Amino acid sequence: MTLSSSDLRVQIQLVVAAGAALLVLLVATTLAVYKPRGLTRYGWRKQHEQRKESQL
Repeated sequence: MTLSSSDLRVQIQLVVAAGAALLVLLVATTLAVYKPRGLTRYGWRKQHEQRKESQL
């Protein structure tokens, strides 16, 4: 079986597209799982407000 240059080009394009899709999925998963240490400003403010309310 002999592959023509257009068949080989299509296969390479599919491999590149699949690799790019895999990279996008890995980045999205990493961003969804990773949480920086501490709270965001919003989280810190809400926690601070709740502490004030509970002290009253």
